[in-house]
Amino acid sequence: MKLKFYAFTLAEGATHVAHWNNSRKIAFTLAEVLITLGIIGVVAALTLPALIANYKEKAFVVAAKKNYSVLTNAINKWNVDNGSIGDVTAFWLSEETDDDLTLVFAKELNAIKVCTNAKLRDCGGSYDILQYKKINDGRGNTTQENWISSRARIILADGTFVSLQSDRANSTNCERLIWVNEKDQNGNFIEDSTSSNGLKGHYQNHNVCGRLAYDTNGLKGPNQIGVDVFQIPYFGNGQIGTDNSLWGNINYILANDKLIKTDKYKIGKFE
Repeated sequence: MKLKFYAFTLAEGATHVAHWNNSRKIAFTLAEVLITLGIIGVVAALTLPALIANYKEKAFVVAAKKNYSVLTNAINKWNVDNGSIGDVTAFWLSEETDDDLTLVFAKELNAIKVCTNAKLRDCGGSYDILQYKKINDGRGNTTQENWISSRARIILADGTFVSLQSDRANSTNCERLIWVNEKDQNGNFIEDSTSSNGLKGHYQNHNVCGRLAYDTNGLKGPNQIGVDVFQIPYFGNGQIGTDNSLWGNINYILANDKLIKTDKYKIGKFE
């Protein structure tokens, strides 16, 4: 019995050794490893740009929504503190200049620095801001929204730039007529010798009390309407926000959780 037991044990051991020897033969060759790494590299090259682009867009969307909430809440708080609940015109008509308006509004925000127009260099100075797409300004050049970067500025703790523009009128509802120059099919102004400014145009009703513009990352790029720069108009009828692409279409972002389509272009001649 002992001999049989030992014989069985030896046979079993030989079987295990054989299996172990066979298992050593199961491995990848260098060529197979290189091919696999090459495939992974190709897949990464194809997918990473899209993933990075989606991440960047999400970051811009989150910043746009966050600042919209912060700024509109600040306006509402100002109205409550000053006894003008629901009256958006009261804010814009209460101060004499845009500098005064900026200094008052900064008190409602988590501001780390405030610069009047004369001290704008202390807050980064002026810079170019692109429209959401290339547009002819009527004179053969591309349009910019540089008025935003050339006014008194509030800098928030997260680096956001905030500027205000009052569109005051001689009425409590901010309504007035404004002249709008008309353009031809190429986007150029149309000359009209009978017009007071020499250009063809028309009057249209305008009831914007003021605009609040913000750049979610300050001087960092792309500095473009609809991506990191937005404008919030306050109308005489109490409406806040906009679906106007020229102003960034913040309503689209709030509804769809993504940016409007924008085009890259260079400042200069419209071609």
